[in-house]
Amino acid sequence: MKNTKYRVYGNILYYLLKIIFLTLDVRIMGAEKEIDGNKSYVCGMWHNKLLSILLCLKVLKKRAGLASPSKDGELIAVPLEKMGYKMVRGSSDKESVKSLVQIIKLIKNEGYSLGTPLDGPKGPVYEVKPGMIYAAQKSGKQLVLVGGAYSKKWVFSKTWDKFQLPKPFSKVVCIVGKPIDVPNDVDPKEYSKFVKEKLMELDNQAEQEILKLK
Repeated sequence: MKNTKYRVYGNILYYLLKIIFLTLDVRIMGAEKEIDGNKSYVCGMWHNKLLSILLCLKVLKKRAGLASPSKDGELIAVPLEKMGYKMVRGSSDKESVKSLVQIIKLIKNEGYSLGTPLDGPKGPVYEVKPGMIYAAQKSGKQLVLVGGAYSKKWVFSKTWDKFQLPKPFSKVVCIVGKPIDVPNDVDPKEYSKFVKEKLMELDNQAEQEILKLK
């Protein structure tokens, strides 16, 4: 019954997002022209800017997402499913072997691009977990990072990441980073520091660009 309730909430969220997205003025900057819609990638952003990746990588033909297996995960999984994403229910942690095996299979063998918050699903905020780096490394696919910013937004201050939802008729800036080849010989946990630095740069760049549009 509880899962049914959360799926109802997820459906409501889908229609709310659909309405909001129709009103947004989205500016996509950076290396978006280097993204080949027929290829597959591992795409990452911060959890509190999760919606930015939905707005800027529509060129990708086969898209998958990762959501927590918890009831709360329904709130993310249902809208993404209705947007055409194939959902994997699990954790982005490298220790979550079952989820990682499924993710690598989708990316490497089935040609899906996977987008997921690199600090999700429960944080700590702005701390990159190594799971998606490991997935990119083992699948041989490039890592694409996305920074985002909204001119007007609601901030959910009680959530662990202070999740941001753009208000209707907001301006949105998405900065797409250059695709990154993850070396085969690096430790994903150590490489997480490099990825965090790059994603912070993109996010800060997006925030600077949005200030110019206000």
